[in-house]
Amino acid sequence: MKISLALSGGAARGAFHLGAIEALLERGYKIEVISGSSIGAIIGASLASGVSPKEQLHIYKSKEFRKIFKMNFFKESLVKIDKDKEIVKKIVPIKNLEDAKIKLYITTIDLISGKVLVFDKGDAKKIVLGSSALIPLFKPVKYKNYRLADGGIMDNLPVAPLKREDLPIFAIDLHPDEVGYKNSFAGILKRMIFLAWRSSVQKSKNSCDLYITDPKLGRYSLFKFKHLDDLFDLGYKRTTEILNSF
Repeated sequence: MKISLALSGGAARGAFHLGAIEALLERGYKIEVISGSSIGAIIGASLASGVSPKEQLHIYKSKEFRKIFKMNFFKESLVKIDKDKEIVKKIVPIKNLEDAKIKLYITTIDLISGKVLVFDKGDAKKIVLGSSALIPLFKPVKYKNYRLADGGIMDNLPVAPLKREDLPIFAIDLHPDEVGYKNSFAGILKRMIFLAWRSSVQKSKNSCDLYITDPKLGRYSLFKFKHLDDLFDLGYKRTTEILNSF
């Protein structure tokens, strides 16, 4: 069965994407189009370039991958990425988005105009890194006349580009709905921000033919890379369960 696939942002939880995709591929689903934001953009571009889910998992677990991150001491950002490291080329080996084996849509925001931008052509490394540039952790990426930042801020489950394709839409979301909040100033503020940010995701879910997530994802930090194997297994098992009843 041919499908299109939307991949949400979610930083280290991206290993769940990899497990879910592995389950889809094993079941014979053929991914024809990918739309991604943030870590979903990175994983989607890597997959579309021919890097398998298990190969990506191996890269993200490697010491070489961790070495691309350096403290920047708030010079435009808290952390900087060494974009010239060989491991970055291994993650996204294509030069331009249009060179990919699978059609790609990468969602970013432009800090100058404040608009959501969706790219299907152009410099793959800059656009993908721009889509995952979470401010102020990372600095925006300069590309043409844009300053690209994390696409997940305004569209964390980018289903809209897939509506152009005449294919079933499968979506994988690394941020399951959360119920309740801590009754404190910080807890209420965090809840309000979460609900505002999730509003676009709720609309995207309604456009999906299959929606994949797991409430257990909430147990895993977005910025700790200690549990990648567990997240991969969770994605694989959860997707297998959903497909069995699909």
